[in-house]
Amino acid sequence: MAGLASDMLAALHAHEAVFRYWKSLRRRGRLPSRADFDPSAIKLRLPTISLIDVLDPAPEDRASCFRQRLAGTELFAAYGAEITGKTLDAIYTEDEAQYWAEHLSFVVSHRKPNVGLHSMAWRGAPALSLFWLRLPLASDGENVDMILGHDALIGKVDLAHSGIRSAS
Repeated sequence: MAGLASDMLAALHAHEAVFRYWKSLRRRGRLPSRADFDPSAIKLRLPTISLIDVLDPAPEDRASCFRQRLAGTELFAAYGAEITGKTLDAIYTEDEAQYWAEHLSFVVSHRKPNVGLHSMAWRGAPALSLFWLRLPLASDGENVDMILGHDALIGKVDLAHSGIRSAS
């Protein structure tokens, strides 16, 4: 239990650092853009950072409206494969793709961050969860066209049974 609590606390601190940086980029209520984002400012977090393209300005919970533009190197372990360049419906099962489409659509439509904890049981790792943060980015400061993500894996990874493999 202490291990799980310390994992959650470390993840929370990492999320806070990414959120504070994102918030510092906002100007007069306008959303920051990808161009405002300097990866070196959060260098320690880059292995668990992602960028997600919003392919339709009104995604309405459709998984095909989101494409993984970039996935940090540690995310390979979570997904067991390269996910960069794929839409949600090409990465996840139908139910998982719908879960993410709803949460990402919230970010787009409300222009606000979203956070959650999601089981990795769908990948065969029931003792592992993804503590995630999604932050809106907008080229014009108003309309969300990209989402900045930060993820932390919480729990135990049983590599022998999980389907999750490390990169070699």
